[in-house]
Amino acid sequence: MVSSILVFAYRKPGITPEQFRDYYEEKHIKLIKELAGNDFPISHTRRYIHRTKGNGVTEHNPDYLATVFVGEQADCEYDCCSELIFANPAALLAFKEAMAQADKAAQIAADEEEFLDRSR
Repeated sequence: MVSSILVFAYRKPGITPEQFRDYYEEKHIKLIKELAGNDFPISHTRRYIHRTKGNGVTEHNPDYLATVFVGEQADCEYDCCSELIFANPAALLAFKEAMAQADKAAQIAADEEEFLDRSR
């Protein structure tokens, strides 16, 4: 039975949506793949919120407005929703345990400091 998790990621203040996406795609995912090895999910799909430069009304994204069809700007505070799919619950657990190893967790945390708002 396939298992999946969703991760909602928030851009670090001072980082543009483009810088956020570039860092996530070009550096962070490569690091996670390297650290996870065979425990990396069978699928890792990122869905980014489309934003345009503007004068917004939310605390997190005052300079970049989300393209909202239904709802409000405040509904789109996150910048990316990632879906990680694993072959089964045991594979998900193996990935989680691998990423929690002290040396790997420290590398991931240091990398996330470059582009993520880790307080969220």
